[in-house]
Amino acid sequence: MWVAHALTLVRIPLAALFWLTYGEPVGMAIVLGLAVISDALDGWVARRLRPGGSRLGAWLDPFADKLFVVGVLAAIVAHDRPPWWIVAALVARELVLVPLALAYRLALARHRGWRHDFRAGPLGKLATVAQFVALGLLGLGLPGAPLAAVVAGATGLAALAGYVARAITGRRAAGPATRSAP
Repeated sequence: MWVAHALTLVRIPLAALFWLTYGEPVGMAIVLGLAVISDALDGWVARRLRPGGSRLGAWLDPFADKLFVVGVLAAIVAHDRPPWWIVAALVARELVLVPLALAYRLALARHRGWRHDFRAGPLGKLATVAQFVALGLLGLGLPGAPLAAVVAGATGLAALAGYVARAITGRRAAGPATRSAP
């Protein structure tokens, strides 16, 4: 699994590399392309090595995606100062997800044993791709960046709604997990 995790973690230094290449379209495009490739390959490799995936990978992949998005978006904001609504659209999923995830985690503290599968579904993966595309268009100053940001935000919020629905229906079906005696 370490190969899949390494492919995931490569997105973190790529965000820093994006800062260094900012203003150089070819360099920026290469960094964004490498991030997309690592995002596609890490899951593919993980599924080949362990068909069910790993709990660490299920947590690490979205974490690396979010760090990459924040790092790249910070570079764009620092250099170009895009309109606030474009930035908000690009991080709409995270603006809602982080407080919800914290609240869910606090609720779990009271009901130990509850588990939820936070792995991204197809819509969540599409939302990440939409974010990467919108970041690329915005960073490279290409037309369509505002529309791409709105699409990324809407797709991300739709994916978030799917995660919440999955958590609620899964909880109703399973209820709190019972502990077995030691």
